[in-house]
Order: sequence, then C-alpha cells, then structure tokens
Amino acid sequence: MEEEIKINFSRPMLVLKIRDVYKAPYHKNKYVIIKQKDCESVVDFKKKLHEYTGNWSSGLYDLQFVLKEGTYLQPTIYSTLIRIEIRGGRVAKVWKASPYSKKEYPIWLHLKKYHKKKPKVTKKTKPKKKKKPKKPKLAKKLANKPKKSKKKKVISKKNLPKKHKKTTKKKPKKKKR
Repeated sequence: MEEEIKINFSRPMLVLKIRDVYKAPYHKNKYVIIKQKDCESVVDFKKKLHEYTGNWSSGLYDLQFVLKEGTYLQPTIYSTLIRIEIRGGRVAKVWKASPYSKKEYPIWLHLKKYHKKKPKVTKKTKPKKKKKPKKPKLAKKLANKPKKSKKKKVISKKNLPKKHKKTTKKKPKKKKR
C-alpha cells in the first residue's frame, strides 16, 4: 500500500542536474522557491520555472523537496517533486513518471487534487437584446426639407463709403526756453 507524500512548499526546492552517471546540485541555481499557488496548473508551473531557467544549460533536472528535516547526526531527506527537460533556457518537457521506478511524480497528484476541488467554469451566454428601431438623424430630417435660398447682396467698390479722416486737434509743441 502506497503512502501519500505531502509536498513541503515552505522550504526552497533543491535543483539537481542529471548527468549520464550521477546527479549533482546545480551550481547556477542550487535552490528554487515554488509555492503552492504556482502549482495550480502545468502552465502556471512552467511560467514559474521560466523565471529561473533562463540561464540554465540544456539537459535534465530534478526538483526535490524536503521530505524529512535532518538533525545533527542525520542529513535532510529529499524526495523528487518532478523531472524537467530544459532546452535553450525554456522548459521543453515535464516528465509524468520516474523512468526508473515508473511511479508518478508527486506534483501530478497535487495537480489532480486541485482540479477536483476547482469548480468548472461554464461560459454564460447573454440573452440577445431586442433591437430598437433607429431614430432618424437630424441630417436626414434636414435633407427632406426643401432648401430656402437666400439672395446675397453684392457690394461693389463704388458703393462703399469713403473712410473719414480723424479730425483731432494736435497739441502745439512747447517751445524750449
């Protein structure tokens, strides 16, 4: 009978670079901080990882979480959360099961639980509104009325009044003494 593993999101996750023969802590990012809200869906999880993986070299990586805290004489025990493949600084593949034990990684169990609790959102369609008859615009009203023509007055230069000169008296200049 398998025990359900509880994922510890309170501590940073350990990043292990997987080589041909061994696993080792990754020297560029030894730890990655992942919260429970980042694991709501695979898309959200990948977006969170993309914040870290921009400068990582291509290859396989394991993310491990603290399963059991260590003491003075015993080391901390880690468990693999997920295995990912990075190409060009982006998450190319997220492994669902371990290639050795063929067991599903704990992150997938967490995702299944979340999707069961989350209610399905259905798209509500709005009832179509009845179209009201359009009111005629002002321009259309004016177009229907007959136009009144106004006669323009033509003013010729001959009829224009001459400009009057101002008739103001100039003050006489004061003489210097």
